[in-house]
Amino acid sequence: MRCIYGFIVGVMASRPGGVRQRRSGVHDSKNYVVAMSPDVVWRCAVRHRCTVGCRLDVVRLLPRLNSPRYAWGMRILHTSDWHIGRRLKGVDLTEYQRKALDWLVETVRRERVDVVCVSGDVYDSPMPSAASVDILDDVLTRLTADADDRPAVDVVVTPGNHDSARKLGFGAHMMRDNLHLRCAIDDIATPVIVRRAGRDDPRPESLAIYALPYLDPDVARPTLQAMLPDGPAIPRSHEGVMAAAMTLVEADLRRRRAEDPGLRAVLMAHAFVSGAAPSDSERNITVGGVDGVPAALFAGGGIDYLALGHLHRAQQVRIPAPAAPGADASAHPTSARYAGSLLAYSFSEACMPPKTGNGKSVVVVDTDDMAVRQLPVGSDQPALVQLRDTPERLLGDLAERYCDDWVSITVVCDAYPHDMYRRLDAAYRHPLEKKFEIRRRRDTGGRAMADLRRSHGEFDVVREFVRYTLDREPTEAEGDVLRAAVEQARKEQEPCD
Repeated sequence: MRCIYGFIVGVMASRPGGVRQRRSGVHDSKNYVVAMSPDVVWRCAVRHRCTVGCRLDVVRLLPRLNSPRYAWGMRILHTSDWHIGRRLKGVDLTEYQRKALDWLVETVRRERVDVVCVSGDVYDSPMPSAASVDILDDVLTRLTADADDRPAVDVVVTPGNHDSARKLGFGAHMMRDNLHLRCAIDDIATPVIVRRAGRDDPRPESLAIYALPYLDPDVARPTLQAMLPDGPAIPRSHEGVMAAAMTLVEADLRRRRAEDPGLRAVLMAHAFVSGAAPSDSERNITVGGVDGVPAALFAGGGIDYLALGHLHRAQQVRIPAPAAPGADASAHPTSARYAGSLLAYSFSEACMPPKTGNGKSVVVVDTDDMAVRQLPVGSDQPALVQLRDTPERLLGDLAERYCDDWVSITVVCDAYPHDMYRRLDAAYRHPLEKKFEIRRRRDTGGRAMADLRRSHGEFDVVREFVRYTLDREPTEAEGDVLRAAVEQARKEQEPCD
């Protein structure tokens, strides 16, 4: 569809005076194109070097363009899991978080976004540092600033499991009208309504955004139960509280759709939806041995787009066709995605092949046709690389290839190589993780640690550890070092006179 719009604007630009660089320019172009016959449109498409598929799509689009109810919709940018203040293996990520958020602000302007949805985990800690608060204050101020040629962007923010909902939502009622900090469970069935004036329809186009904070089962159940006094008892699980929240959301959406059948609806949620792929950097949210909610919970409720947060890998989630009695099977299917984090926060998020930025992205959704695009984040975060090989290769060709990247190194060898840590530090600029995998080790009878039953004193304990780890006796020099360490430990433990 975007290709079609580009063609339409291109046709308009060929007229004297060109096209105004505003959204209304698309509407002007539409009115010009619909006045042309299909054969003229086809010739224009050929002249503008459109593909055959695009030419056919433009001709097919003409009846829709001529319809008085055709809406050009709004543009949503979906992002999540900023984790401002987080570190990676001791590395301060502030520089790269600032670059990513600067890129986000510029992208919102360049893409002429109407709404920004931030689906949780804004901070990495419920007690963020002053520097982290300053970063968030700066980005929200710039995102919500007034624009000269268009309405100000609406920004909707929800807390995740890393955030403190009360602290993030402090002063929410005093914020700018276009900044919506939706941190209270009581507000989940009251959507943020965004309106934009349409050119061809006197009624404004409307979008309902239902913003769910992270629903901790123990915290959310009492409030949700009070909001559903006639409903059954809510189970102590993520599925239980999410099902209760969806009952409230769907009831409100049905009421609003009765008045405005064309209303688009977005649901923001911070949860682990079953079937999605986690990484190593998400905090465990298991309750009662279960950490996920089934995707079927979101089926048939009338939600057009599900803007998910919590998982750091950008991915689509399949929402099955509605099966519940009374569900609207003819409704527009729900499109669901995790936007993923702005930066990579674990080596499990590394790309293959490695690349700067580590494949992180945001999602752009156009509500006219619910078309979805992913835009790569410009953070300049160095590529994360996982290396597992012999000392010879790790200090040879692999070091030459990945010396400037952020690397996790696993040294595969028969025994611990001498001075290996120092040599790795010299070969790589950023060796963030160093591990050893010893291939030859005697049969330990299934034990996962040294056999301390053979030890009669402190020195025996450390000597047995060397035997278990290196599969050999300590050398005479190593024995002297171990004895000295044991004696020093004994002196430090002696009571003072």
